[in-house]
Amino acid sequence: MNNYRRLSRPLVFMLAAGFCWAASAVDCPATSGLVQMQTASRTKLDVSKGDIEIGASHISGISPEGEKETQTNREGYHIVGETSEYSITVAAGADADILLENVNINQVDEDVGALRIEEASQGDVTVTLKGHNVLKGGSHCAGLEKSCNQISCVHAGSQCSCGTLTIQCEKYKEEGHICNEECGTLIASGVNGGAGIGGGDGRKANRIRILGGHISASGGYGSAGVGGGYFCEASNVQVTGGEVTAVAGEGNVAFGGVDGSEANSINGDCIVEAGSMGGAEVFKGIWLNGNAGTIHGPVHISEDGAAGILKDRSLTREDGGRLILPEGVSWTVQNTLRVLSEVSANRLRQETQTPSSNSENSEGSQEKETVSLNAQSASANGIYGQTLNQLEVTDAAVEGGVSGTWSWAKEMNPDKTYPIVDGTVSYTRVFTPDDSQKQEIRVKIRPQISYLETSKEVTILSPRSPDGENGWYRGNVVLEAPDGYQAFHSRSVGWVEELVVPDDGGSGDYEYYLREAGTNQTTDVKKIRLNIDSLPPIVEAATVTYVDSGVRIRVKAKDDTSLTEQVSGSRYFYCLIKPESKAKSLGRKAVVKNKQTKNNTTGEFTYTGLESGIQYRLFVVAADKAGNLSEVTEQVFTAQ
Repeated sequence: MNNYRRLSRPLVFMLAAGFCWAASAVDCPATSGLVQMQTASRTKLDVSKGDIEIGASHISGISPEGEKETQTNREGYHIVGETSEYSITVAAGADADILLENVNINQVDEDVGALRIEEASQGDVTVTLKGHNVLKGGSHCAGLEKSCNQISCVHAGSQCSCGTLTIQCEKYKEEGHICNEECGTLIASGVNGGAGIGGGDGRKANRIRILGGHISASGGYGSAGVGGGYFCEASNVQVTGGEVTAVAGEGNVAFGGVDGSEANSINGDCIVEAGSMGGAEVFKGIWLNGNAGTIHGPVHISEDGAAGILKDRSLTREDGGRLILPEGVSWTVQNTLRVLSEVSANRLRQETQTPSSNSENSEGSQEKETVSLNAQSASANGIYGQTLNQLEVTDAAVEGGVSGTWSWAKEMNPDKTYPIVDGTVSYTRVFTPDDSQKQEIRVKIRPQISYLETSKEVTILSPRSPDGENGWYRGNVVLEAPDGYQAFHSRSVGWVEELVVPDDGGSGDYEYYLREAGTNQTTDVKKIRLNIDSLPPIVEAATVTYVDSGVRIRVKAKDDTSLTEQVSGSRYFYCLIKPESKAKSLGRKAVVKNKQTKNNTTGEFTYTGLESGIQYRLFVVAADKAGNLSEVTEQVFTAQ
């Protein structure tokens, strides 16, 4: 049926045009009075039903109806589905126009990228975002992988043959479009050397353009959020629209790459949050770094976009740049932009207007009668995450029996989530008398905010049990929020159902928060005990001492603390001696499992019966408490 639909479209066009062959309908010249019809629509594929591979001359995938698709479609591909088994690959040399709609691919337990463009591909790939999309790469892989390790691509000025990855929202091409809350979202994350968007483990990145959408990208250890993989550079990475949050893995930068990166830029009506940048320059846009940022050039952003990502930030402007201000954002006399609470914004407006409440207006009306109240009786209490209308409010007592109604001031926007929990912000309640001749009353209330109390906690999703020894984990640990909740921690990208604890976390109490879905009520900080050590120890020395009865070997080792000082310790030592004439290099597991190997916790071994004058080879391996094995240290000595 699908093949019939594809063949029928050129045929319809042929009849309408009257003279173009069906096979070449798309190449027909425009003709007066004739309307060209679209020759094909996107091929729809469901990644939950199997792997999707898009090649230059054929594809492999399954439609939502379960039909196998093999024909390429130059109009593009519409991909849907959620999976932890399958992934998307764009083969080398293939051009592809991909629409992702509510796609969720989680490969954290595998060595597979969620959406991978084959390395150094010369094809151009466009990814258009619709709805909420999640791409979680597996070990050593990026979430959305675009690697380019060609020598010619090391420098931006050279002739790079790698294609371009373009990421955009569905509405990008609409005239005057500025991304708002309705634009598509992408959350991309890499693991163990993989960028969120960009290079895989040990891979550079080149030619990535972000034109729109709400994008959050976090890199694994040693990699960028958007840019290079494990300690690698990236060039020609550009953002010209949308909102981008980039979080670096330790050792790399959030946006761009390490030394050698160049021609990375921010240049457009966009907001980029990146704590560090490599080889990058901001020409136009808003760059956020922590609680501060800078506006470059005249930037236009949507009210919806500014309200969230600019909240509680201080911004300066560069070169006289001007911002079209969203609601709740105002200039201060220090030439600084700050997102204000609704009360502060209202106060600022009042301070810049001429008071008129106690004087006769232009039409000659007399001032209204003042109403008194006991403001001390006003209070509001709630749980972090509630809206203003959900707070438990005790309104002030009005004196004299004046009837009327209490409500939050209009500028409070009661549907907006309560934004601050530290007790420093007040909101305004308004008493409106039934008698229009009496003046309204405005009372400031500082809500007392507590946290949601629940015994619910995250559970360990993967690995199901410690994959190391003595209760230790030897890699990333994935935590799962309880049913009906979402979790958050300082390195997660927003509130999520699954938290990835990177293997550089070490041992200790891991902090996180829970939020109840639907109500947005949030707990105070919770803790889970995790012991993680993925780094093997290092053999520092193996000393051979000759004694009367033979040789004594003392082994010294240290923990690898390049990621964290919280390591498992409590080492174990393995020692093997073979005649040099019969010895060959052995791997660490071969040494440990050899039947002639001696082992103990002290690292001291005595050998007797060695033949004088004969050369022997010494093999040493150290192990930590988590079961990580060091590299094999080899040494040749002559028995005396």
